[in-house]
Amino acid sequence: MSIREVTIRFGIGLAGIAAIGVLSFLSAQTTRSTRDGVYSEEQAKRGRATYSEHCLECHGRDLAGDVENRPLAGGIFFSNWDGTTMLTLFDRVRITMPGDKPGTLSRQQVADILAFVMQFNGLPAGDAELSTKAEILQLIRIETPRR
Repeated sequence: MSIREVTIRFGIGLAGIAAIGVLSFLSAQTTRSTRDGVYSEEQAKRGRATYSEHCLECHGRDLAGDVENRPLAGGIFFSNWDGTTMLTLFDRVRITMPGDKPGTLSRQQVADILAFVMQFNGLPAGDAELSTKAEILQLIRIETPRR
């Protein structure tokens, strides 16, 4: 075997080890969940005000929705979203809400509303605000609160 072949094989081996390391890192990063306190109390407070202004009319004070509007709380809500990422829910709200003016909420308003929704559903607050960045939201798994 020539030095060139050894160098190529060594490089391929290192690339494989690096790829395993990156996958392990990403796998560890995906372990965050809505049960881990991914929003702050202050953000949920802002979210409550934004919800009242933009969402209350359709989804109600108890976030139960109605015949035309899906609930944002309870078992039906979690049966739709449990196991998905926060990015999936974030983008759904960002693109399709509010129903009468889709896509008009800022990324910060959406994050604040989702913080309020999590708080309302009994998910714990943490020290940091829910991010507006897709790459971070993709790493947060939605999970039903523990009762």
